[in-house]
Amino acid sequence: MSTEPLGNLIHRISGVYRDPQRVLRDAESLLSTPIGTHLRPTTEPLTLNDGSSTPPVLVLRGTIPMTYRNVTYNLPIDMYLPPPYPLRPPTVFVRPVVGMAIKENHRHVGLDGRVYLPYLHDW
Repeated sequence: MSTEPLGNLIHRISGVYRDPQRVLRDAESLLSTPIGTHLRPTTEPLTLNDGSSTPPVLVLRGTIPMTYRNVTYNLPIDMYLPPPYPLRPPTVFVRPVVGMAIKENHRHVGLDGRVYLPYLHDW
């Protein structure tokens, strides 16, 4: 995972985003919150459903806390900011680790790990 400063990563993938300063500002804002403290920025292509890929995009990778029945779990995620961001929502995947499984027919997470939330759908 990259330890390169966020601004450098955005500069390195210049031309991908229409408003790179907005991407930088939004990512910095998330990373400075308690939820974002365990996310680390990196870049890589996003593979789309049709098998094609985007150019390298900003990815925020790490864990976020989720509380279920008064127990907090740290979910491993990858959050991709696709090239049309902020006109299109982030693409988020849960990345199960050893001993972790995605519940079949989960209403918010597909078997491929992709997160489907009303907020992202109604973006």
